[in-house]
Amino acid sequence: MRRLLRIFWLAGAALLLPGALTSNGGEVAGPPQPHFALPAEPDEFDRREVDAYYDWRSNLFFRVFKMTSQEGKPDFMTARRTYKVSVNQYGYEVAITFSHPLFYWVDVNGDGEFEPSKGEMWIDIEEDGVNGNERLYDPMAPGDAPRGPVPIPPEPGRRPQANL
Repeated sequence: MRRLLRIFWLAGAALLLPGALTSNGGEVAGPPQPHFALPAEPDEFDRREVDAYYDWRSNLFFRVFKMTSQEGKPDFMTARRTYKVSVNQYGYEVAITFSHPLFYWVDVNGDGEFEPSKGEMWIDIEEDGVNGNERLYDPMAPGDAPRGPVPIPPEPGRRPQANL
């Protein structure tokens, strides 16, 4: 009888345990789905690129793409850190950037917006291109300190000390 109960218990645990381990409790942030992979960033002057701009506040160079359809809304975006930005003789900003993006956004739900809180933003700490070491990034999630353009807010109740 004990052996029969042990077999039933092991069979039930084998069925329930994988679901419990892969469940993230309703949170959006977590590793990407196994069937989903970030697309590689298209080359410079690719027809799918619809916008590129430098944001001086975050010191990042953004590229926006329409990967699935030229008629739809943008569905992929990257951001690279910049070394130097200058203005050329024609008045256009020229940004010298790192070789690979730091951030990637993919409009997973297709609503035309890039929403980090819905699992649509990835960070590549190594800045080595799309190779599987990217992880979901939510700048508003507590825990890991943000490693991008989002500053860590000061702790409430603490006042900065003035240097005299």
